[in-house]
Amino acid sequence: MQISSKMSFAIIHPVNLIKAVVLIVITSCLAAIFAVTGLGADQGSESKEAWMTHPQFEQFKVRVIGVLPMDNMSLEPNIEKLLYKEVYKRLTAKGYSKIKVEKVNAVMQELGIQTPGQLAGISLRRLGRKLNCRAILRGRIDQSAAIHSVGYDAVVVSCSLRLQHCETGETLWQTEQWRTAHRQWQIDPLNMLLNFFAHEGASREKRLASLVHEMLKTLPKGPVQVEIGDLLNQAIEIQTKEE
Repeated sequence: MQISSKMSFAIIHPVNLIKAVVLIVITSCLAAIFAVTGLGADQGSESKEAWMTHPQFEQFKVRVIGVLPMDNMSLEPNIEKLLYKEVYKRLTAKGYSKIKVEKVNAVMQELGIQTPGQLAGISLRRLGRKLNCRAILRGRIDQSAAIHSVGYDAVVVSCSLRLQHCETGETLWQTEQWRTAHRQWQIDPLNMLLNFFAHEGASREKRLASLVHEMLKTLPKGPVQVEIGDLLNQAIEIQTKEE
């Protein structure tokens, strides 16, 4: 009886077997159609970007930036933390010093800020004085999702960043970008499953890292000189006031 019990796990339920056969037949027919019509081609990627820089950007002499907690309007949990991490990490290479994350968190706690949306009730001037910085950087994830369909498979990401001067409230720089990537027709049942798992776990980090890299290209270079081969050692994080 024990042997019979163990062997039952290897038996495929008739209903599941029928579903598998139907799936293979359907996708095989689609493959044939795509091969004839040419609809099976990889669709590549698409992107849209809008950005602006203040005409007198250099006159504001921004050296130190306070990166505020990012907002998340998408349905993907914790994606805003990855956005924060990527932006914070890459600011040094752009020539800016940063207020320490611990300092920013302490100020948020002091002000009673639990969600990024609550920052709307705090003036930029007050934030600047609390953080001891001349400018603050906000960010928001508007959409982040993997889309799976019979016809195609795509990853969609859209987000925005805004750098503001604390004393005047002027927007010094802002950028918005929307991107779809890895779109391809799923004409093979095995590839369909592989693509699903690959894109689901596929590297949200890589998705955002690539997006942030492109977005920060339009941010003017800052005044902090950093040796390319020593970025980690010279990543300047401060808590003191600007001179």
